Amino acid sequence: MPELYLALLDRILTPILFVLAVVFLIVGHNEPGGGFIAGLVVATAFLMQILARGDDFVRKLIGIYLQPTMGAGLIIAIFSAVLSLPEGGFLYGVWWKIPLGGDFVLEIGSPTLFDIGVFLVVSAFVTSYLLELSRPATGKRR
Repeated sequence: MPELYLALLDRILTPILFVLAVVFLIVGHNEPGGGFIAGLVVATAFLMQILARGDDFVRKLIGIYLQPTMGAGLIIAIFSAVLSLPEGGFLYGVWWKIPLGGDFVLEIGSPTLFDIGVFLVVSAFVTSYLLELSRPATGKRR
């Protein structure tokens, strides 16, 4: 049975960890951070869920989405790498500017897409690994 302090920490830290992961993902190419670190932070948030609510809760919540998320992340990362081939080579940076009105311009590029793909792969893989580590042992001991 989960302890009361773990449930309290889960309710406080999980939203903070998700927001921190988004910040790391967004500023990843301009400052320290990126898809890998953001994925680890999201996996840490799910670890808080596993410790506070149990692995069955997390399995029912996101278990069926982990493998498709890994596949989608790989496809996005490969797509971002191949997308830059006409611009000069594999994994070159390609940037698009989207005007949002006034002086606001959103710049998005293939490195951001690559980071999103890495984020999806790392968060799903590490969460899947943590879920398997938390599974109760069955069978006889030798």
